[in-house]
Amino acid sequence: YAHRSVEDVRKAFKTYDRDGDGAIDRGELHKALTNYKFNFSDQEVDIIFAAGDIDNDGCVDFEEFMYLMCPSTAQIVKKFRDSYKTINEVKGAFRKYDKNRDGGLSKSELSRMMMSTGHSFTDMEIDAILNLGDRDGDGEIDLDEFMILMTPSASETLSKIRQGITSIADVKGLFKDIDVDGDGLLSKEEMLNSPGCKFDKEQIEAIYELGDSNGDEVLDMGEFIAIMYPAAGEALAKLCKNYPNIDEVELLFRKLDFDNDGSITKTELSEGSIRFTPQEVEAIFALGDINDDGALDLEEFIGVMYPSAATVAGRLRGQYTDINSVKKAFAKIDLDGDGKVTKEEVAKTDLFNNQEIDALFFLGDSNNDGEIDLEEFIGVLYPVVAAALAKMTKDVQSVDDARYLFKQLDHDGDGLLSQEELRKSGCKFSAKEIEALFAVGDVNGDGEIDINEFINVMCPGATTVIARISAQFKCLEDIQEEFKKMDLDGDGQITREEMMEYSALNQQEVNAVFDLGDTDRDGSIDLNEFVGVMQTSAPVPYTESGTIVTVGETDVYLVGSGAKCVIWCHDMKGFNSDDRTRQLVDKLAETTGWVIAVPNFLGGKKIEESADEYSWLSSITDWNTIRDFWVERLLPYLRDDLGIKAIGVLGTGWGSYVATRMSSYEEILACVNIQPLISSAVEAAKEDLYEVYEDVRCPTLMMACRNNCPNEKPGGLANNIYNSCSFGKKCEFVELQDMMHGFLLEGERSVEAIAVQSRMSMKKTAEFLGKFLHYHGEPEPVVEACCGEK
Repeated sequence: YAHRSVEDVRKAFKTYDRDGDGAIDRGELHKALTNYKFNFSDQEVDIIFAAGDIDNDGCVDFEEFMYLMCPSTAQIVKKFRDSYKTINEVKGAFRKYDKNRDGGLSKSELSRMMMSTGHSFTDMEIDAILNLGDRDGDGEIDLDEFMILMTPSASETLSKIRQGITSIADVKGLFKDIDVDGDGLLSKEEMLNSPGCKFDKEQIEAIYELGDSNGDEVLDMGEFIAIMYPAAGEALAKLCKNYPNIDEVELLFRKLDFDNDGSITKTELSEGSIRFTPQEVEAIFALGDINDDGALDLEEFIGVMYPSAATVAGRLRGQYTDINSVKKAFAKIDLDGDGKVTKEEVAKTDLFNNQEIDALFFLGDSNNDGEIDLEEFIGVLYPVVAAALAKMTKDVQSVDDARYLFKQLDHDGDGLLSQEELRKSGCKFSAKEIEALFAVGDVNGDGEIDINEFINVMCPGATTVIARISAQFKCLEDIQEEFKKMDLDGDGQITREEMMEYSALNQQEVNAVFDLGDTDRDGSIDLNEFVGVMQTSAPVPYTESGTIVTVGETDVYLVGSGAKCVIWCHDMKGFNSDDRTRQLVDKLAETTGWVIAVPNFLGGKKIEESADEYSWLSSITDWNTIRDFWVERLLPYLRDDLGIKAIGVLGTGWGSYVATRMSSYEEILACVNIQPLISSAVEAAKEDLYEVYEDVRCPTLMMACRNNCPNEKPGGLANNIYNSCSFGKKCEFVELQDMMHGFLLEGERSVEAIAVQSRMSMKKTAEFLGKFLHYHGEPEPVVEACCGEK
């Protein structure tokens, strides 16, 4: 009862810990509790010590003392730790809630993090976590302290390992002994099997759990030193704060390089006008002297002093666990939608601080044009893709090479490459390279690569420039006329010098033309080569094909023409969401020749205004309002204004509820529901699910994902009810066991499984609806017989 607050507990711990070693031994506790203030007996002190020394190491550390003084603390810490399953989740949470990017969590930031776990914590409980984590007593928890707090067993194991290491030289020697293949990287398997490794499996797991800062499943020298000899990392971190950008680091290098030989020795570092401590010198050379020649060149120095080369890049990469998150980040930054981002655009989004922006452009702006395109952006934040692309494009020297390769891969001759097609073609690309190709190349996000997208990936350096040049030519004759102007001697060939002198093109543009156009590599461009490169179009992102019309007071996205119509019921994110709905709608209209209508069923409601998903579903699932619009406005508009004679309905997510409800009307001839949330919507509306399904009157195709409700899966409630109806045998129920909810509208199409399943789902949708969308007097379809007759 003497210690009533967390601060009291901390003060008591410091008082009892007489030697200041961070732990209370039996003797210290005995002296503290047997004095006049407490007057405990020796036996009572032994009981208290036994209760406090949880790990039986002969002393009570601060965390154990907190558990002893505030028994509920153990449950608080466990509840908090259990909210994060992996080390990357722990790191990601720290970075997310470190709002001011100062490298530490204040009490308010920690409070927001703890509340975000879904558990409730009192102010005292938050204080308890803060005090447990804040080992240096500065009032904040930095990343290292947070890692120790959240992964105590790994941190304790590492602490024991470090006791046998006395210098950075020990660490470097240990790294080289373990690195049997000499690639500068240590994998877990390599550590487990290397004769030079002295660690057991538990120790190796701890090293990787805390040391693999960029999550690439290998440790480089910097990561190994940082985890095995943290004093070096701390010294460098402190030092680097004095040089916040690359320009200052380069200036420092020039000051230290007394003899101007382009490198710095330890002597120059130690004896220069800017003094470094021996520990800082050792740390800089341990991390920077990659080739062990006893000197640092400028690149090595920047890699150490400006953390962008490793630390900042690693920290940034930890925030992006998949290619989709990287692409979404780029799209958010690219405010003007030109496919490139400047430092100013990045700064406006507040996604990165100034140091991270400098790092991003230092590492990513490979052509030094002051801008970063998607490929460069991915190269920094998702380097595995960049490596795959580099390997993939090294043998493609010109646009002609790219076109030839495309034709070889396009076996069905449809002018499009799918991942499945590439994988089955026996080509030289690995699965990761194919994913890389689609991640960067599928500009319009349709899950396939056309010829222009393919060329854009295979010849990345020049296609943007060529697109800018070719925009001035409106037809083939314009291109031929420009060629004649440059070919003054009439020999049918243009050299670089001729193009520079007699055209309006600058050096970069001329280089781009020759890089892509000089297919025979003879140093000149003939007419065919010039025409070929100028007709190479830069791929463009998806743009909507339809228009928005107002029906009554409701907006409807409309695309296509004809007497057949499918009403597409959108998911709960709404009519104007940034998912793939309208792109799929446009594609369905193009492939079927039908009218596709997407009504705005939500009006002006916004998902951001709701506290949670359930309250949002409750607010939008209003069948009476939707039914009135359907019966009084939409149906008459389709039938009378557009002349529609056959109507089907398609629902995705929440829209499947709307589609199912509309299927109770005889005007609806067929229904398709993909990744349905029917049960959730019915529950939110407090309706009877059995009655909702009993009202359906048309054949239905239900395609549920693995994590959708069993009621909508094969053998579920809907399936059983439909089987008892007259149309039951025409219904189909499918479970997409490899897909999670959201794959169709928001899934990353560069992942083959998602791309293939999305394409197959839409194909099955069109085929199913096509069986039932018919009307009286409909023209017979024209079929070509094998002999060529119609």
